[in-house]
Amino acid sequence: MLKLNFKILLIACFMGVSMSCNKETKLEPLPEPVIENNVPKSQIKTEVESKKSYCFRNETPYKENAEDIDILELKLDVIGSSVSGIYNWLPKFKDRREGVITGKITGNKIEGKYEFSQEGKVATIPIQIQLNEDSVIVSDDPNGIGIGATINRTNCSL
Repeated sequence: MLKLNFKILLIACFMGVSMSCNKETKLEPLPEPVIENNVPKSQIKTEVESKKSYCFRNETPYKENAEDIDILELKLDVIGSSVSGIYNWLPKFKDRREGVITGKITGNKIEGKYEFSQEGKVATIPIQIQLNEDSVIVSDDPNGIGIGATINRTNCSL
């Protein structure tokens, strides 16, 4: 009797699984992307192709110990006049500050906002960045958080 009930249960499970696998799912086509200000697709393609990436990184030994390194990194992507990227302070033994930058570039100057987390708190502050040929200068903020630095340019593949 127990074997019969087990067989019936097994057959019922098999039928349930096979019936649920035979259902056809219809995929709805994705809607066309909404393009603000009616920018022609050719212009969008040109802007994407003209994307420029910049990477900057400083590595500082912690208390003269070459194995313990504090890292300051900035990575920026520029498409047209829009800028986005990351700005991280990664000390070996202290709390980190990690965040994202969004803004606009005019010439070699970036003005935007820096949204970051540090010591369990999240904040957003204005940020100004001056791009130079071999470095970048991040202006210190008026709130005294200490984001200001000169960071050396590096290869983005690192």
